Amino acid sequence: MNTALTALWASIVRTLVPIIVGAVVAFLVGRGITLDPEFEPLLGSALTLAFSGLYYVAVRILETYVTPKLGWLLGLAKSPVVYSKGKHAT
Repeated sequence: MNTALTALWASIVRTLVPIIVGAVVAFLVGRGITLDPEFEPLLGSALTLAFSGLYYVAVRILETYVTPKLGWLLGLAKSPVVYSKGKHAT
């Protein structure tokens, strides 16, 4: 794969993994909660957004300040460096 495609793939994976984790956690949290059927999808969406965001931020902080190896929690151990044309991966 060329550098731009590799960076694109890395950014997609590192975006989708927190969304999937957030959705799974939201589903597990919401399983024991009985709600009005009209409110349930809204709560699921809000919990997914909250848990996805918290997961991503927590992993990025750990990856930055503890060890880059923790990037695997986002699907790939190395954060994408190349996002625009003309940049080189390090």
